[in-house]
Amino acid sequence: MDLHYGLASVHNAGGTWDETLTFDRQEGRAEIWLRDLTPGTEYRFQLIAYEGDAVYPSSIGSFSTASPTARAFSFAVYGHTASFPDRHKLVADTIALDETAPAFAAHIGELVDSLTPDRIANYLWAIGDLARAMPYLTVVGSDEANQTPYYETFALPQGGGVSGEEWWSLDYGIVHIVGLDSSLVDPGQMRTQEQLAWLRQNLASADSAYTIVLASDGLYGSAYPNGRNEPLADLLEPIFRSRGVDLVLSAGIGGYEHIYAAGMHHITTGGGGGPLAPAPEARVPGLVFSRYGLLHYVRITVAGDALQVEAIPVASIIDDEVYLTPSARPIDTLVVRATAN
Repeated sequence: MDLHYGLASVHNAGGTWDETLTFDRQEGRAEIWLRDLTPGTEYRFQLIAYEGDAVYPSSIGSFSTASPTARAFSFAVYGHTASFPDRHKLVADTIALDETAPAFAAHIGELVDSLTPDRIANYLWAIGDLARAMPYLTVVGSDEANQTPYYETFALPQGGGVSGEEWWSLDYGIVHIVGLDSSLVDPGQMRTQEQLAWLRQNLASADSAYTIVLASDGLYGSAYPNGRNEPLADLLEPIFRSRGVDLVLSAGIGGYEHIYAAGMHHITTGGGGGPLAPAPEARVPGLVFSRYGLLHYVRITVAGDALQVEAIPVASIIDDEVYLTPSARPIDTLVVRATAN
């Protein structure tokens, strides 16, 4: 088995590769680390599998390495994909074709109904083109936190908890991104306290223009009584406020909700292909905008002193039928200005 990779400029010009890594026959999934890459650079890669005289090349993929000083880029966030792989693929393929060429994509919960081999295979099929087009991140939901197949399937930044990947953070340009396990809400549980201690230290040491938190469950939304997830908000909100978190994204309901509360924007983006929720009967306090019955994702664009968040529609679901949205015009837009931490 060979892994070819190299500078996109070199491959685009002559179809050649800078580097080739050769491995023995591999059963199942593997994690390969590419080192000594140049920051702020676009790369291409291709995996070649051999079986006897047969050669099986994968499609050519791409990724761009982050530059510590990057001040202009975009990335995509979505979630709630369980149950309908075909709808998930529609959303994932739309992200892969986004005109802004996102630097990476992040899935924020409700990946599959259960982590069985068949459902994981369906999930990987759905994100195939997206994951070849850009780096792909996930955060754990309540069903994945202690499941070995989750950590064997996804390569994630280092942080803490199970496999050192249950919660994590990364810096991409001038943005600090934190992924949390939102199922840890019992203050008497050791792992809850471990995550809180890690989070305080992580945010205290962050030196970035913007801080964004990703979690499967949100602090606010119509999924919770009176619009507030009391156990989680009581634990995390004081830390977020004291450390200048700008934006919290979750997938706690199959819909889109934008709530402004406690000095922060809270976005629920649960339109990744899973079952969609009906509109709630009561309006949630702090609600700025909402939309239900819609497959969608969120595009975040960083441009120096402004961070723009847009909800991008993909398709409406009416009587279980999929109707593609004729325009990718955002249904909701907000702008966050950079503030000193």
